[in-house]
Parts: sequence; C-alpha cells; structure tokens
Amino acid sequence: MNHLLKWVAVMVLVASVGGHWAILRGVAWTTMVVRFAQSMPMTQAVIFTFDGKHPCELCLVVQEGQKAEQKESKLKAPERLLLFLDLQLVALPSPPSPAELVWVLDSVHTHLERPPHPPPRAV
Repeated sequence: MNHLLKWVAVMVLVASVGGHWAILRGVAWTTMVVRFAQSMPMTQAVIFTFDGKHPCELCLVVQEGQKAEQKESKLKAPERLLLFLDLQLVALPSPPSPAELVWVLDSVHTHLERPPHPPPRAV
C-alpha cells in the first residue's frame, strides 16, 4: 500500500508539471522511428521523425493539448500570483546607529558576566 501511494504521488507530480506530455511525445517518437525504419534506413527514419514535417496523430494530439494548457494557464495566472507575497511591500529595517550598537554591545557584556560565587542566599 505504501508503494502504491508513492507511485500515485509521483504520477500526480509528473502530471502537474506537464510530464505526461513528455511521456506521450516519447512514445510518439519511438513509434514513428519504428514505423519509418520499416521502409527506409534508420538514419533517414530518425531524420523524418524529428524534422517536424511528418508528425503522427499522437504528435498532433500532444501539440493541441499543450496549446490548450498554455491558454488555460495564461487565463489563471493572475489568480496564482495573489498567493505570493508582494516583495515590494516588504520593508527592511534601517541599520542601527553607532550609539545603538554601543548600547547593544554593553548589554551583551553585562549579561556575559559570571554570577557571584557562592550565589546569594534568600533571606
């Protein structure tokens, strides 16, 4: 069961970043090379596969799917940006003045002193 959940998580992650299109495109290219290699030399089959002039049906489906996702992501982009912090609104504090630094260093020095030995007793 644990392995199944890991595989489901991996598949969801791959699909969320568009990896399913890469997998489909790899299947399409492999199929095209095999199909072309049956009627021509392997080098020519590879050239035909990757020249972009001889797409198969799966290649066209992948292209259309990617275009549709890009249009959809452009429409939803402003909603996604609202989730992030606007960095222009973040203001950094000004550095401390030399007088403040001396005060901080003095207070650190007083806190570093050892307690009196033996410790005082409660009355």
